[in-house]
Amino acid sequence: APFFKENNPMADIQKGEYLTDILTNKTVDFIDKYDKKQPFLLVHFYYSVHGPQLGRKDWVERYKKEGFTGKYAEYGGMISTVDESVGRIRAALKEKGIADNTIIIFTSDQGGFFTNAPLSGGKIGGNTLGEGGCRVPFIAFYPGVTKKGSTTDVPIQTLDVFPTLVEIASGKKCVDKGINGKSLMPLIKGEKFPKRDLFFFRSYEDQYTSIISGDWKLIKYHSGLYHLFNVTNDISEKNDLINKDLKEADLLKKKLNKWEKEVVKIRK
Repeated sequence: APFFKENNPMADIQKGEYLTDILTNKTVDFIDKYDKKQPFLLVHFYYSVHGPQLGRKDWVERYKKEGFTGKYAEYGGMISTVDESVGRIRAALKEKGIADNTIIIFTSDQGGFFTNAPLSGGKIGGNTLGEGGCRVPFIAFYPGVTKKGSTTDVPIQTLDVFPTLVEIASGKKCVDKGINGKSLMPLIKGEKFPKRDLFFFRSYEDQYTSIISGDWKLIKYHSGLYHLFNVTNDISEKNDLINKDLKEADLLKKKLNKWEKEVVKIRK
């Protein structure tokens, strides 16, 4: 199916071209031809981490030579084209002379398609709220601000991107009360980040929603089932503490139910 009903930017694409390369060409072309004084926001979505698994032939052949077979060789090829694409986009920014004044954020919407061991769950399979499903790469590069090789174990969410960019673009903190996210600038600068409870909402499968509070994670199902994990001590979520740490379970259930009522009320 066409991506756009009108003014389709994919109309000039030839059969057999690889989608990741097409999207990258479009992005690089945009950067090359950009002639306005004001900064731009460019969002580049990759389809290459989704099914079906169809890698670019040259990369797939490389992975087959390394011993990968079937969908794993195909998926490896897909991921490598994404990596290649990021390199091309960064090269275009450098060629344009704006690499030192451009912030890059690289992230994903869900975890890996296949095994995410030692993390449990993944992109599909009924456990998308497992650490393998909801814990994803998030890399921020802010020239002159972020430090090379720096990391953090503070949980964040994609909702934090908007207030972060607002603060960077305006020089002022985002004060919109309708925004659930928090600016990540303290983390980007290597400073302390305020503690908070994080919620994940899934409504199209039995695994319904979850809350992460400190080291603890409570998962709720539509069927009424609950799981409780200490994701710091038990990264694989193998030791369900729902019937062992009753005080923590009760506290998180109350927090989650209160949040759920507010969300359902807003959605209605």
